[in-house]
Parts: sequence; C-alpha cells; structure tokens
Amino acid sequence: MAGMARTRPNPPVIHMIVAMAVVLLPALLAVAWFQRVPEPPIARTDPAPVASRAAEAAPYAVAVPALPDGWVCTRARWTPQGRIGVGGQPAAGNTFALGYLSPEQRYFAVDQRDVQPAAFVADVTRDGARTGESSVAGRVWLRYESADGRTHALVLQEADHVTIVSGDVSYEALESFAATLRFQG
Repeated sequence: MAGMARTRPNPPVIHMIVAMAVVLLPALLAVAWFQRVPEPPIARTDPAPVASRAAEAAPYAVAVPALPDGWVCTRARWTPQGRIGVGGQPAAGNTFALGYLSPEQRYFAVDQRDVQPAAFVADVTRDGARTGESSVAGRVWLRYESADGRTHALVLQEADHVTIVSGDVSYEALESFAATLRFQG
C-alpha cells in the first residue's frame, strides 16, 4: 500500500471548542462593550438666580413653579429684549424660560414674553391649533395642540405678556403643573 496517502484523523472535539472560543469570545466582548450605552446625565440647573434676575428686570410677573421633590430644573433662561438669545438671534421681547423634568421623566416648560405674542405662541406650541380652554387657579388658559397631536400647551394671555406651559403630556398634567406657578415681580 505504498501508493495510498496517509489520512489525518479528525481533530479532537476539544480543539474545535478552543478554536471557536478564540474566535467568538472577543466578538461577544466587543458586542457587549458597545451595547452598554450609559444614560446621559441630566443637566441640572438652579432656576433661583435666573428667576430672581428676571423678576427684577421683567416688566411682567415671572412664573416660577413651586414643585415637590423629585422635579429637576434643566433649563433656566432670561433674555432681555434685543439681547442675543436662542439661535444667536436678538430676543424679540423680554423672554423668560424654565424647563423641568418630572419624576416620571416627562418634560414641562414655562415660557413668557411681552412682545409679539402671536408669533411667540406659534413658535412655542409648534404652530399649534387652539382646541379649547382650561381654568386653573381662577385664570382662563387657552388650550393648544401641535399639528401632530404630540405637544399640548396652555396659554395665558395677559395685557402685557403671554405665559405658556407646554409639554408632550395631557392637558390635565399641564393644568396640574400650571397650578404650581407662583407669579413673582
């Protein structure tokens, strides 16, 4: 049998397992590493200094919510008329804005301005349509809903300014939030 080639026996099973582990283990570790996306930290801000400055300078009473523990202020901004504001544009009016994250991770905003109320309402409500009224703490707020139905807003029109409470929440949630507002100044 001189002409027959010698065949190699099949490798032992243990060699196959080791080879697969060498190939798969780094791949599994890489997948696990890149799938662990940490929750972004919530950018907290103290609204008190901004609210105090706004209350002193604004020609209207600024609206600041008195909220229970668990709410986080994530936005506090006061921009006097003509100063550079959001988007690098001069503020059309004296603009006060606060944003809060609820304990359920829902975002609520309070926005106020004293000039061009119609344009301001259209901007903040995302070109919302008026859908009715709400009565909160003895005041009549106009209800607005964005075209996609996602964002709701309550608009309080005063003689010298407009206050808007908005969020991707129900009107009832907005009414509860609006009931916490304390007008300062």
